[in-house]
Amino acid sequence: MARPKDADPERTRATILDAAEDEFADHGFHGTRMVAIAKRAGVTHGLLHYYFDSKDRLYEEVLGRLLGRHQQLFEGLLAGGNLLTARELVLESFDLFWTHPNQVRIMLWEMASGDDRMERSMKAFYDTMSAALATLTANAPPASDSGRDPRDVYVSILGALVVYFFRDPVIKQLFGENRFSEEDRKRRRAHIGALLDLLL
Repeated sequence: MARPKDADPERTRATILDAAEDEFADHGFHGTRMVAIAKRAGVTHGLLHYYFDSKDRLYEEVLGRLLGRHQQLFEGLLAGGNLLTARELVLESFDLFWTHPNQVRIMLWEMASGDDRMERSMKAFYDTMSAALATLTANAPPASDSGRDPRDVYVSILGALVVYFFRDPVIKQLFGENRFSEEDRKRRRAHIGALLDLLL
């Protein structure tokens, strides 16, 4: 395809990725259409396909951008000179989810679909995450000492991190439609910190 006229290619590419991220978060991979992404981004269908020749390719770029931020956290935990504690990792993960809630919503679509597309596309991310979690669980007190299996602790913390971001009628009923103010962020972060004090 010939290169279309585009005054600012980097900005156009970022705009397409932003629109695609929102569409995938709203509809999942299978429910998202390239024409809807083009419309949301305010570009022609031809221009969208110039930058991303398939929905799979665009999805991989969106995932890479979202998960790459988290991968840096896990790499920080594994780096000898910059070892994050479990508490720091959880709270920084919360900050990332708060700033980029679409990551949670796309992950939820993936789990609901039963597809392993995300796992296959982002193998390096999952390998790093697995190594980081193995480090955390290896350094945790044995279940016989603490009374808590580190694996169960991980699952409980994961639930506390992500459920708040679900577009769920019960969550909306509890907290209201607009639950993402700075005051809400501080309250929720403090609650997770208190939970970590009990679990870690």
